[in-house]
Amino acid sequence: MTRAVGPRAGFTPHGATGGWVLLLTGWGIVAVFGLVWIAARIAAAPFGGQVREFGTDFVFAVLDGRTATAWPGTPTPVVVVVAALLATAALAGCTGVWWLIAGRLSDPTDPVAALADNPGLAVLKPDAAERKARELRPSLADAPAGAVEPYDIGLALGELMRGGPTLYASWEDTIVAFMAPRSGKTTCLSIPYVLSAPGPVIATSNKADLWAATAALRSAYGPVWLFDPQRITYQQQSWWWDPLRDLATVEDAHRLAGHFVLTVDDGQKRDLWGPAAQDLLCALFLAAATSGRTLRDVAKWLDAPAVPTPIELLEAAGFHLLASSLRGAQNGAVETRDGIYQTARTAAKALRDEAIISWVTPSSLPVFDPYGFAGGGETLYLLSKSRSAAAPLIAALTDTTMRAAERRAERMGGRLDPPMVVSLDEAANICRISDLPELYSHLGSRGIIPVTILQSYEQGVTVWGEAGMAAMWGAATRKVIGAGVDSPRLARDLATLVGQHDVPVRSVSYAEGRASEQISLRRQDILEPAAIRALPPGTALLLATGGRPALISLLPWYESRDADRIQACRQRLERLITEGATR
Repeated sequence: MTRAVGPRAGFTPHGATGGWVLLLTGWGIVAVFGLVWIAARIAAAPFGGQVREFGTDFVFAVLDGRTATAWPGTPTPVVVVVAALLATAALAGCTGVWWLIAGRLSDPTDPVAALADNPGLAVLKPDAAERKARELRPSLADAPAGAVEPYDIGLALGELMRGGPTLYASWEDTIVAFMAPRSGKTTCLSIPYVLSAPGPVIATSNKADLWAATAALRSAYGPVWLFDPQRITYQQQSWWWDPLRDLATVEDAHRLAGHFVLTVDDGQKRDLWGPAAQDLLCALFLAAATSGRTLRDVAKWLDAPAVPTPIELLEAAGFHLLASSLRGAQNGAVETRDGIYQTARTAAKALRDEAIISWVTPSSLPVFDPYGFAGGGETLYLLSKSRSAAAPLIAALTDTTMRAAERRAERMGGRLDPPMVVSLDEAANICRISDLPELYSHLGSRGIIPVTILQSYEQGVTVWGEAGMAAMWGAATRKVIGAGVDSPRLARDLATLVGQHDVPVRSVSYAEGRASEQISLRRQDILEPAAIRALPPGTALLLATGGRPALISLLPWYESRDADRIQACRQRLERLITEGATR
């Protein structure tokens, strides 16, 4: 009969156990009497006593109780006390050595040990990250060796588990993260990334905690812009932005319209009427932009499907084909026209909310300039409750600012220096940029580092579709999978990507009253899907292009060297939020 009793590797050959027992027993007896002899020598010193030479005569004298012969002139109780102290010290020392050795010996089933040997992570370690930063950022090329600050070399992804070094994403990487709610998205990713960015920052969120923890500290780098039409922070509006300002082509207008249509909650209506509604909004936006009108005029035109004004404005601006398309939509079948206009009105519901439209129509407040923003250390916070009417404007402002940064990068020789960090928390809810997966393929090469944080893979599929989400997954050079991944498909796929390893299995066979042992190897997943789902908060699985997956410990802001400053700034701004809420 044979029975597998688990993955335990033996360390003695079969049949040699008895010999090892005899050997250890003999040396153990010698060690005990050696310890007694040493204790006697120590105890004899202050009393001027003598101790017989260590050997068989000494051993037999102790065994017979003839202590006066073994250590004449030395009190036996003192020898016993010293021996007990030596035995305690020896036991403590052996225990410490054992724990040290045991800590270095890896469990064959330990995933951390299985993933520790990963040469592909060398490019993420501090020295290599610093060399890469010098290549990508001309401003660091002449800095003395070792003088480059950690925040200048890249975004800290986390520490390799069990005392490993900090791993960094470079200034040409693109990042996507999957983390469940309350698993450290803000504390371990958003806040540290905003604070460690050496250049301009765009940060989205549906809560006030990101702004509260970072705004005061970021103000040392440059102006701080807060877009908060729903008053999540209870701060008053202090600026406005004109989405129509640089709208000069059909492509630009169509792109702006796409941000609105993508927020239509009814997927069936979006698929049926969405393309036509996007064409309609494109025409109306361009008509308003080329004639000096505002989004308030666009809202009025949406309520009057037969009004000829936007057609006339497009004709006057030279957009004859677009004017003809708009005329065709207005003169089409009533049912079709009403479906298109109603979908467009649903997509542009932000234009019906005075609290929102005041942020994107002219006023006496300062005007936000996306191109100027990309050239300094400014910070743009975009806050909105999930799937609110303001979501398309957040997507449009983010997209416009990133494209302005691309233009500035091209004029700087191809890359921004310092780079721009774009932290898109709750991207699937409040910042739906339709071609974000395609942008991932080249933003990093421009010195624009996107960090898209999603709650699950399926959440991304609802926005960008299977093909789009697969494209983003493939284009992201650094993927961080944190706690709470409840997608069975993603967990299985990740288990496959992590790979397998050989695990020793001990088998015991019983036959004819005798037992024999065998060790065999079995292939099994390094991380099973259930283990990936059960990753504890504060840890994550890192997939880096060109290397095997790794387990990392995330770096929350409250464990950083600036934790006290961050906490003080956070408390001060939270008091402002509380005061604003009580007014």
